[in-house]
Amino acid sequence: MKNPKIYPYQKSEEEWKTELDSESYRILREKGTEYPFTGVYNTHFEEGIYSCKGCNAPLYDSSSKFDSSCGW
Repeated sequence: MKNPKIYPYQKSEEEWKTELDSESYRILREKGTEYPFTGVYNTHFEEGIYSCKGCNAPLYDSSSKFDSSCGW
């Protein structure tokens, strides 16, 4: 049984498929990854907080971002 007190973003796979575009679904739900140097945030260095596309939870601050030269 799902318990929203433990994790408030419990959704069926059909709900996730409806809410996410196909690439985001593959990455967030199927443990996929973006291809190196292709992500929209690869060369994005504006100040702010980066958030999860699935639940909008804050992940990290832009001050933590750096160019690793590997594309991820």
